[in-house]
Order: sequence, then C-alpha cells, then structure tokens
Amino acid sequence: MKIKNFKKTILTITTAAFFGFSGMALNTTAIAADDARDRLNTFFTDVTSIKGSFSQQVFSKKGKVIQNSTGNISMLRPGKFRWVYTTPDAQTIVSNGKNIWVYDEDLEQVTIKPMSQALSSAPIAILTRKQKPDAQFQVLALKNRAAGLDWFKLTPHRKSKDFKSFEIGLDKNGLRQMIMHDQLGQKTVLKLNAKTNVPISGSTFFFKIPAGVDVIGKAI
Repeated sequence: MKIKNFKKTILTITTAAFFGFSGMALNTTAIAADDARDRLNTFFTDVTSIKGSFSQQVFSKKGKVIQNSTGNISMLRPGKFRWVYTTPDAQTIVSNGKNIWVYDEDLEQVTIKPMSQALSSAPIAILTRKQKPDAQFQVLALKNRAAGLDWFKLTPHRKSKDFKSFEIGLDKNGLRQMIMHDQLGQKTVLKLNAKTNVPISGSTFFFKIPAGVDVIGKAI
C-alpha cells in the first residue's frame, strides 16, 4: 500500500529551588507520558470505526518528495476498510475482512487477494485490529511533540520485508499522523483528518468489479 528533537534546559538558581522544580517537572512528564500511552492503547482497543480524509507524501532516501496524494478513508474494526486515492491517480482499495480488492482505474485492473496475505506485514494491518499494539510491535514513546502530537515508534517483533518501523502521532481525539520507514530507506508520511466511532454503512466495504476490467486473483 502507498501508503511513515526537542531539548529542554532547566536553569537553576539555588539547590533548593532546583530540587523543588525538578520534582514537579518529572511528575508532570510522567503523568503526560502515562496519559499518552493510555490514548495509544485506547485508540487500538476501543475505537471501532474511523472515517475522514488523508494526505500522503512519499520521500526518497535523500529526503526529496517523490509523490503527493490525497484521498478518503473509512474503516470498521475488525478487518474492514475502504481506502480511496483521489489524486493524483484514482485507486480504490477495499477489504471486507476476508479479501482485499485493489482497483487501479488507469490500468483498468482489479487485483484480489486474501486479506491475511495482502496485509500481514503492512502498518495498515494494525489499524484494522482491535488489540494493543504491543501484541505485534515493540512500542517506544518518543520525547518530541512534533506538530503538537504525542509520538510512538512501533517496530515489528518479527522482521517485515516491507518496512522497518513507523511512528504514530496522536492527540486527544486519536490518530493524526503515521510515518513509515521502509526497507529501501524511503519514508511515507500520512496525515489524517478523521473522526472515530462514527456510523458507517456495511455496504461501504462491498466492492463491485467494474465491467470490462482485467481481474487478477479470486475472492475466497
């Protein structure tokens, strides 16, 4: 799927003032870290649906933007989603929980694969499951708050052929950004503008193959 340092200095006046201020800072930091981790776990265990729009940028190994795209996403846990790229090229990716359809309008082609095969090692897989991220990933809280978000780095317990790791940025409303690092050194940055736990029709995750297109694969 197409699918990616803040330094703080404390200036002390007296030893007593240092220990008093330092203690409060550590407690505040610890509380903030606990809250952020709770939000991460809650997002993956309590959120049942996601609906909204996204923008995506792909960066080369040298940091040059090589692709810009936008689109819409609908997701219903467990396992169902509709991911539609509207620019620059139209592409629709749909999963009903068992199969995944990838429709490329320019190529007039639909590819069908079992969902387990298509998504087993992709970051999108964790978004479709209701389980704590620790089940599949080593989770590391990052200290920086880029874009005003709390960030976590997720590295798979089992090596993936597609990606090395990815970061997740959340606010109080849920997931806002993902940054994926692949095995080729490229980086994909995904920004979401979406709502969670909203009603989504089951028909959203039904894909009707357009007439006249080439079909590769078969639904199970």
